[in-house]
Amino acid sequence: MHATVDVRPYGGPDGEDWFIVSDLGCAVGGAGGIGKKDEGVVLGVGGASTTLAGITVRTPVATALDLGTGSGIQALHAAQHATLVTATDLNPRALDFTRLTLALSGARGAELLRGSLFEPVDGDTYDLIVSNPPFVISPGAGLTYRDGGMTGDDLCRTLVQQAGDRLNDGGYAQFLANWQHVDGEEWQDRLRSWVPAGCDAWIVQREVQDVTQYTELWLRDSGEHRGDREEYRRAYGRWLDEFEAGKTKAIGFGWITLRKNAAVASGRIEPSIVVEEWPHPVEQPLGDTVRAHFERQDYLRGRDDAALLADSFVLAPEVVQEQVGLPGAEDPEHVLLRQNRGMRRATRVDHVAAGFAGVCDGTLSAGRILDAIGQLTGEDPVMLRDRTPQAIRLLVEEGFLLPATGEETA
Repeated sequence: MHATVDVRPYGGPDGEDWFIVSDLGCAVGGAGGIGKKDEGVVLGVGGASTTLAGITVRTPVATALDLGTGSGIQALHAAQHATLVTATDLNPRALDFTRLTLALSGARGAELLRGSLFEPVDGDTYDLIVSNPPFVISPGAGLTYRDGGMTGDDLCRTLVQQAGDRLNDGGYAQFLANWQHVDGEEWQDRLRSWVPAGCDAWIVQREVQDVTQYTELWLRDSGEHRGDREEYRRAYGRWLDEFEAGKTKAIGFGWITLRKNAAVASGRIEPSIVVEEWPHPVEQPLGDTVRAHFERQDYLRGRDDAALLADSFVLAPEVVQEQVGLPGAEDPEHVLLRQNRGMRRATRVDHVAAGFAGVCDGTLSAGRILDAIGQLTGEDPVMLRDRTPQAIRLLVEEGFLLPATGEETA
């Protein structure tokens, strides 16, 4: 007797004992050198899967869609906080594996539909959409589990652009994606053009590889480095020819989060589209951090400088100050504020912003704090009130300061 599938324990976020079903030898996917399997292979849980699960906003919702479900890991997570989960995949074996994953883990069953992208769900809309799609940019579509089968990064672009019409107001769509860095084009502008109308967006580039690194990574994934050397050279050449034809100099990898916003859709406010590069370590899970990012954007869009100075703030938990300078020097060369949670950002601030952040405990308005700083330093309070709101906005936007008015955002 021998196993025909891999059934592997997986610990849920609250200590649940779950099980993930995948093909043999594919328990951990994602450039692990699984070899050239049948194109219908179903991968288990790898780094990409856990990354997407970690960044997903986990608020209770009525409907959730796991697009390209694979072994069902995202559907399993969604079943914990969504009343109805729909899971789709082009590969019928993946739907069978997802059904078994959910059943063995004691989770609520999901609606399982076969098809590509949003085709299987007709005109339905959702409160949450998640997808770890076949984002690899390759010449052809040889492996269903990883190759999109469209030119360049068109699959990821299409997925993002179509998601806007599939979201309910306030709903989130969260994806992992690859994108091209094209000669003569800013990658940030490329991604901004993907964002559908009526949505805010937060896009984070986590890694960049040049085309040779990228080619070697995914040829190893399919095991082609173990085969005939001449065939490997030909495959390598096909990948590089494809990149040259598309003027692609590098490939980016990261996270894309959309939030449907009725005020943006109606034209009452401009969309918030933040595209940034952050290759540094973060603290997972980040779902609450993602949700808080959009809440802070809403807060900032609703306040001019006068309103900002009338509000009070608190310093976010576990923010520390670092001073850099020569030992024994009277003043530091510069001051850093650093987060030890979430995105773990660090930002350089001047002495006014550092002092301001240090005394923010929610009791005094920003304007009154600046007046006090002016008295202590001898600076003109009017000038401080004029030039400091920009620094306050940055500290709020990046999560160092939290509005103390109403419900505070973590």
